[in-house]
Amino acid sequence: MIGLISHGGSGAPAAGRGRRRSAPVLAILAAVALLTMLLAGCGGGTSQNSTSTAFRIGNTPWASSISYNPYNPDYVPFATFTMLGLGAVSDWNHPGSNPYYPELATGWTVANSSITFHLRPAAKWQNGAPFTSKDVVTSLLGAGADYNSVWGSMRSVSAPNAHTVTVELQSWAVAQTVLLHLLEVPIIPTSEYGFLFPSGFEQNVKSYWTTYDLLHPTGSTISAASNSSAGKALSAVSSKMIKFNPSKLLGNGPYTLQSANVSGVLYKKWDGWWDASKMSAPWVQIYPMSVSSQYGSLSTGSIEFQQDAQFTDPQVAKLNQSKGGHYIFIPSPVQQESLVFHLDSYPFGILAVRQAFAYVIDRTKLTQLDMGGTLIQDPPTIAPDGINDFLGKSFLTKDQFASMNHYSLDQSKAASLLEGAGFTKKDGTWYTPKGQPFTVTIDEEAGYAQLDEDGIVLANDLKSFGIKADTDDVNAATYVTEEEAGDLAVSEQFMDWGQGSPMADFAATFGQPTTPAWNYAISYGGSGPCNCAIGIGPTSDVPGLGNVNVASALNDEVNSAEPNTWPGYIWDWSRWVNQNLPILPLYNNAFHEAYSTARYSDYPPASQKWLWTGLDGAAQPVLWMQEGYLKLKSTSS
Repeated sequence: MIGLISHGGSGAPAAGRGRRRSAPVLAILAAVALLTMLLAGCGGGTSQNSTSTAFRIGNTPWASSISYNPYNPDYVPFATFTMLGLGAVSDWNHPGSNPYYPELATGWTVANSSITFHLRPAAKWQNGAPFTSKDVVTSLLGAGADYNSVWGSMRSVSAPNAHTVTVELQSWAVAQTVLLHLLEVPIIPTSEYGFLFPSGFEQNVKSYWTTYDLLHPTGSTISAASNSSAGKALSAVSSKMIKFNPSKLLGNGPYTLQSANVSGVLYKKWDGWWDASKMSAPWVQIYPMSVSSQYGSLSTGSIEFQQDAQFTDPQVAKLNQSKGGHYIFIPSPVQQESLVFHLDSYPFGILAVRQAFAYVIDRTKLTQLDMGGTLIQDPPTIAPDGINDFLGKSFLTKDQFASMNHYSLDQSKAASLLEGAGFTKKDGTWYTPKGQPFTVTIDEEAGYAQLDEDGIVLANDLKSFGIKADTDDVNAATYVTEEEAGDLAVSEQFMDWGQGSPMADFAATFGQPTTPAWNYAISYGGSGPCNCAIGIGPTSDVPGLGNVNVASALNDEVNSAEPNTWPGYIWDWSRWVNQNLPILPLYNNAFHEAYSTARYSDYPPASQKWLWTGLDGAAQPVLWMQEGYLKLKSTSS
């Protein structure tokens, strides 16, 4: 979930950063039968040429209603094959001095208080019209209409000529952080979207964020911004933009959209793209498939690629032994799977209870059972410090990391903690200080085998300790809503998804600006309950910082802290989570992708991690081909 602190707009995760989860193993023959049916009718009538040479991708099913508007929740799947951004953003930095990969821009100049984009002169829209700075300005206005808080860091945007765009920044803004979010803005054509933004709209957007006060927002400033004339004007444009749906998708990238419906999406190579000579795939087809179908189709070479499914250890072993099947596993610099406590649900507001849970759960066994084998694809957290191990190792010293409480499996420590808090154990069962049996339900999202398996393992660990525990599968359509509303006492979720500075990793969990939220929202005025999951704070004693408002302090740091201060803040917040355990990290997530070499060869090696991590602004295979990888075999038929 992306909100104010991570410069998101509508609350939807950035494209390509899907959360990877697993599903049950089903019969391969069923998967092949499904794919055969899809091949016969993908995209409303697929030619024999496209089926024999297309690069085929399996993807989880999508809505039957498809929109060509990137701000619509039903945006056409894999639109980044045809709609590129100014640059591609990876969770692993592109090698070299420039951490991002230029696309519609040849590059950019980053200064202390400005960012200037140098647009690609050869870029054009697929109707032959040139791509110019006016399109970039329109795109930034679109981000403004989507309430993208990157505008809170901006003073102005100007286009001195057709191929240059300069963004002036607020004095406190960190250019390195703002650049990331500018590169994630969807690029849209002025010819189609320009009419949505009336004269003076840019001033309305700036006025809204000035009143909002991005660096130090409160409930009052947020309300004032919404109720202002600028806020009302912004709301009116936002409503029109979200509903707008062009009659076709006018792209600027290497593939044109041929057809798209619930049965599949078909893209054709466009020779008018400036880098078209490197595109070795003449067609790209996207198929809606279950995880098990993706696995079976990769095993038989019926599709070439999937990036949204996580397989179990036995599946991985079998896939790698199949003809041409390959599995890619790359530890992620984001995401950490955690137990989420609702602290208003008794007795989880008691610190000793949360610490006892940390000592009772066997994380290594959990991850082994979760993935169905001894190969731990999602390793358990080295220390439940509230930040994933990748960032922890990047910003903390070895001594700092080692000094935190690792909460290693120790039932005696767990028992001592509960007894010290007034719990008693009789006939093998723990009782609360209120004299009631200690019972807990681990709520998991139904339909995801990985999470459902976690619930069973966690409940068994607690039962073996004497806590009456069970697990419940909650409807996937309402699960997150119930979590965020505080309706689930103990649940499981990916609890960090911040982008930009490493403090955004904490802010995504403890500093969301709007409600419902995981924790006290930044707009919380200090009265009334927190109708949210967690509910720690809103003020707390943070080591190194003192007593601070958690959401406000994180917001300030994310938006204005210079990179040389980041390690110190990471140390402060890591200790705070480690000591208070508002969440209990279980294991680290990773990017799980798989491919087949039955028809295409020369995939990037796993060592090129930046090419394998869910790129924003360009589809992964597009960058593979731009970098000289991915070749269609001449024997393909």
